[in-house]
Amino acid sequence: HGADDNASGVAGLLELARMLSSPKPPRRTIVFIAFSGEEEGLIGSNFYVNHPVVPLMNTVAMINMDMIGRLKGKKLIVGGVGTAQEWRSMIDADNSMQSMTVSLNSPISASATLSSKFPIVVGTNGQPVVTLDPAKQFDLTLNEDGYGPSDHSSFYAKQVPVLFFWTGNHDDYHKPSDTADKINYEGEARVVSFAAGIVSDIDRSDKRPTYAVAKSESQGRSTGFRVYLGTIPNYADSNDGLKLDGVRDDSPASKAGLKAGDKIVKMAGREVKNVYDYTYALGEMKAGQEYEVEVVRGSERLTLKITPAKR
Repeated sequence: HGADDNASGVAGLLELARMLSSPKPPRRTIVFIAFSGEEEGLIGSNFYVNHPVVPLMNTVAMINMDMIGRLKGKKLIVGGVGTAQEWRSMIDADNSMQSMTVSLNSPISASATLSSKFPIVVGTNGQPVVTLDPAKQFDLTLNEDGYGPSDHSSFYAKQVPVLFFWTGNHDDYHKPSDTADKINYEGEARVVSFAAGIVSDIDRSDKRPTYAVAKSESQGRSTGFRVYLGTIPNYADSNDGLKLDGVRDDSPASKAGLKAGDKIVKMAGREVKNVYDYTYALGEMKAGQEYEVEVVRGSERLTLKITPAKR
C-alpha cells in the first residue's frame, strides 16, 4: 500500500505547498517535486539535477521528506545536517519553537501552566501570553551525511545543501502491510510544521545556506560489508557496468582517482556488469590490500589502484 513509503512524504509535500502559498508569498522560488524511481537508482532525482527547471547554481537547498508517517514518541531523524554551516543552529531554534504556544485571545489558566507549561511571556493581567511545553519538542537524531537512502543524495552530489526528514524504519517497510491505519497523522503534521519552519527560515534569510562537506555516516541501513570504498553506486539496472553517482571525499575511492560519472567495469579481477557483480567483488576484498579497478570515463577505459579501508 505504501502509506508511509512514501504516501506520507507526498501528503507532506502537498500540505507544505498549501502552508507556504498563503497569505504572504515566499521571497525565494520554492520548487515542489515528487520524485519517482528512487529504489531503481534515484532515477527521478538524478534526472532532475541534470535537467533542472531552475539552475542548480541558484538552488540554495533541497529538503527531502521520505517516510515521515510513523513518528514514535518524539523521535525524528534529520539527515544532512553537516551539509550547511547553518543547519544545526536553525534546527535547534525551530525545534524550540515547536514547544512554544502563543495565547492572546484565550489566556491559559494558572493551573494548566503549572501542570505542564512554563510561562515565558506574561501579560499585564498576570496571565501567560507565551508558554513553553518541553514535551512538544522533538527528540532529534542528527546525521551529518549528505548521502543517504533517498533522493537528497542526488542534490548533495551536486554540492547542494540538503536536509532529510525521516521517522525511521519499521516492520512494514516495503510490504503490503504498510497501510494508512498505521500512520501517526498528528505526528506527521508536526514533522511538516517543523519542515515548514526550516523552509521559512531559508526564505527569510538574505544569505543562502553555506555548503559544507559533511562527515560520512550511515543513515540507518547497514551494508554488511567488511571493507569500505567510499563509492556512491547508482542502483539502476544495467548490463555494461556500475555507474557511480558520487565518491566520498578523502575515501579510498577518492584517493584512487574514482569520480562521479565513472562506470566500474572490472574490480578485484571480477568483471562488473551490474550492482550484483559489484557487491560480489566488494565482498571478496580485504582491507589494506591493493586491487585494480577498471572504469569507463567518457570514451576512455582507465585502470586505477584502490586499497579498501576496514569498515
